[in-house]
Amino acid sequence: MQHLNFATKISKKAGQRLHESFKTTEANKRGTSKEVKSVFDDVVDNLIKKGIEKKFPTHSYLTEESGLIDKSSDFLWIIDPLDGTGNYENHNPFFSVSVSLWKNNNPVLGVIEAPALRERFVGVRGKGAYLYDMKERKKKELKVSNTENLKKSYFVFCEGSEISSDRIVRNFKEVYSKTKDFRKIGSAALELSWIAAGRAEGYITYKIPIWDIAAGIIVLSEAGGELFDFNDNKIDLDGFEVMKKVDLLATNGRIPLNVNLQ
Repeated sequence: MQHLNFATKISKKAGQRLHESFKTTEANKRGTSKEVKSVFDDVVDNLIKKGIEKKFPTHSYLTEESGLIDKSSDFLWIIDPLDGTGNYENHNPFFSVSVSLWKNNNPVLGVIEAPALRERFVGVRGKGAYLYDMKERKKKELKVSNTENLKKSYFVFCEGSEISSDRIVRNFKEVYSKTKDFRKIGSAALELSWIAAGRAEGYITYKIPIWDIAAGIIVLSEAGGELFDFNDNKIDLDGFEVMKKVDLLATNGRIPLNVNLQ
């Protein structure tokens, strides 16, 4: 319980810090279009790292901004301090803070804070997932949709670390022709949470680093969703290779996998 309490509190604190400057401060951009970074990535990264060092000084942690701080611990915190930086800088509310805890490469919990949307998604391994609506101050259990028809399914996607536009376009055509619609949110953590909440049925991403998906895949799994590679092989979260970038197909676990991804 102490781990969940910490993850919730630090995510909330980080989200509040981001929201304070959302739409009011011009963040400094650097990098290419696929490597957009703002000063707030570092600000929130430091906030969360300090929290971990104070509360769990022996725990290892991996963040998008700082890389791996290895303390030879069984516990590893995986952090994306600002998932959806491009959205944040464009004053688009689809950004989030992603915090997850893993033990011996097995998932423990994930928390995704979306401060501008006033939503918090939480998944605890073996205990389910829920959505906390901060506006209504209501908590509800998360469950994937009951949709079983691919043609009636909504898909979301992101490019991840893929630089081949040909590959992305090829798969886009393949999936779009077989589904109801194909959309992009701009935050991998939220895109996975959308599947968990029944707002979409499938999610495709390429060569995605673990900090983008670590919390989201826990939330999705606990909501009844499933994960696959592009060869339709089911991915088990236990023993997940956290340092490896992966091509990922996430679904509600009900729609047929008759899409040919490459």
